[in-house]
Amino acid sequence: MSQTTTIPTAGEAAIADLKKQVRRLNSKAGQIKMDLHDLAEGLPNDYEQLPALSAKTYDIFCQLQALRQQLKELEANA
Repeated sequence: MSQTTTIPTAGEAAIADLKKQVRRLNSKAGQIKMDLHDLAEGLPNDYEQLPALSAKTYDIFCQLQALRQQLKELEANA
């Protein structure tokens, strides 16, 4: 009995890599969202951290949206 292995195409590999990136960034986004929530619950304590944490949260979610859009386009063209 012989086993046949399929070699993923460049498109399939790119999709798999992008899905991996989305999962990792999604995890980071969830954590930073919780951090922002915790900071907001503790206001007015540590209010000085709010601008930096808000900006970081915004940046991560922008990156996540861009990756998801990229993935959607790759999957549509696959």
